[in-house]
Amino acid sequence: MKKVLVFDGIAQTAITYLESNGIEVISNQQHDDNDFITHSDADGMILMMHPISEKIIAQMPKLKVIARYGVGYDNVNLDDANAHDIVVTNTPGANATAVAETAIMHMLMAGRLFYQQRLSITEDVNEVKIGQEITNKTVGIIGFGAIGQKIDQLLTGFNVNVLAYARHNKVVKNGRMASLEEIYTQSDFVVMALPATSETNNMINATVFKKMKSNAVLVNIGRGTVIDEQALVNALKSGEIAGAGLDVVAIEPISEENELLSLPNVFVTPHVAAKSREAFDTVGLTAAEEIVRVLNDQKPFFKVN
Repeated sequence: MKKVLVFDGIAQTAITYLESNGIEVISNQQHDDNDFITHSDADGMILMMHPISEKIIAQMPKLKVIARYGVGYDNVNLDDANAHDIVVTNTPGANATAVAETAIMHMLMAGRLFYQQRLSITEDVNEVKIGQEITNKTVGIIGFGAIGQKIDQLLTGFNVNVLAYARHNKVVKNGRMASLEEIYTQSDFVVMALPATSETNNMINATVFKKMKSNAVLVNIGRGTVIDEQALVNALKSGEIAGAGLDVVAIEPISEENELLSLPNVFVTPHVAAKSREAFDTVGLTAAEEIVRVLNDQKPFFKVN
């Protein structure tokens, strides 16, 4: 019988699907290397955020597939996986609605400073500035995959002008494809929906902030490393941009000492964009389906290596 390692609390849809395909499911917290190495006979795994590289892979000789529970796979060393002929998959689009809804929420919370208005009820805070509406604004979306396109769709009704950037041209429901330069200089809201790669690391930096409008609100629901965090802090403090809504930061989980938490024009959530009941079930099932395909020597739908 094939064995697949999953993380404690995974959606029951994933467990049921694996077991219905004759697979033994092993579950643990996936908190440290030993959680993986102690199951060296596993044929596959559904992985959350723990880093996976040669140190673990070399001690799991039967491993054929690593299915990332989500879109980002920057915690998996693809070179090491390739060296051992291990297939790595992800679940693009499975949580797109949940993440896109979070992006809209951050646009509203950071744009209108609703969190600061709430704090003013129970805490002694300085006068909260008046924020701006989304309606009739220009919204730049950097990264126009399943999530970026869903954000564009959800913005219908706000009468916005969407400027979208991606490697390939796609249909933009509420606007058009644009260059990064156009997005930086023209957008009232800039939404980052990018994965963490060597190309995207710190792409939003001090030089970019100087190009942005002073009323601009930066939203990030991708990966924290796409933004130079100190440059962001400086831009927020100096008034170079108006605000930020962040579901992700450079180092997670976010520290209570992170200066972003103390700024009056920032709204932060702890990387929860994909956490909805619907997304939890869909992502789990999609990952499980990929596991079964690979273990049955079928071609996976969402291979990333």
